[in-house]
Amino acid sequence: MGREIENILDLLNFYKALGFKELPKNFLESLLRNKITEIELNGEKEKKTLSAINEKISSCTKCSLSKGRTKVVCGEGSITAKLMFIGEAPGVEEDREGRPFVGEAGKLLTNLIEKMGFKRQQVYITNTVKCHPPDNRDPLEEEISLCFDYLKEEIEIVSPKVIITLGKVATYVLMGMKGKIKDIAISKIRGNVFFYNNIPVIPTFHPAYLLRNRKDKWLTWEDAQEALRRLK
Repeated sequence: MGREIENILDLLNFYKALGFKELPKNFLESLLRNKITEIELNGEKEKKTLSAINEKISSCTKCSLSKGRTKVVCGEGSITAKLMFIGEAPGVEEDREGRPFVGEAGKLLTNLIEKMGFKRQQVYITNTVKCHPPDNRDPLEEEISLCFDYLKEEIEIVSPKVIITLGKVATYVLMGMKGKIKDIAISKIRGNVFFYNNIPVIPTFHPAYLLRNRKDKWLTWEDAQEALRRLK
């Protein structure tokens, strides 16, 4: 917004230098209309860009996960979201419906989002990999690597102010960690904040874990409060 104000001031000074003592008729109305049009066009451009990514994801056959999927699960939500949630991989329900975080784990995430003061459609929700791994296993490092470009593009387009990673896989990826995923303990990482491309990243438990360990919901709420502080 600062740059836009500077542009307006430059234009006003230009008119002043030309000797105008008052603005041309309907000047501000025209200026605002042009600015609104520009914002709308940028929004449409972003939608088309994200749509193009989703098209690539939907037809992706880079790894073996594509052979066993029912539906590809692309990200969903607002492309201007200040808050992004990144999970691990689609589960059985997500594979059936083609949407991220549905079923019981999805309900828990939706409850968290609403408790934070948002509606689900106001945030952006996605996964590290876009296809369901067999037997609900963790994604393999090769699968994560092949899918990571899609996630990077999503983050770049949405450009959130804060990212919350749900579980160890998403945390592993954005921290740029090396080694076996199974050796990572989210319980030891959560409570800390790190950065991905200057975006604060707050790791917390995956909703599926919280269904089995409800006492840790309070720790997740602490992490959510840290995200809210960062957003303010």
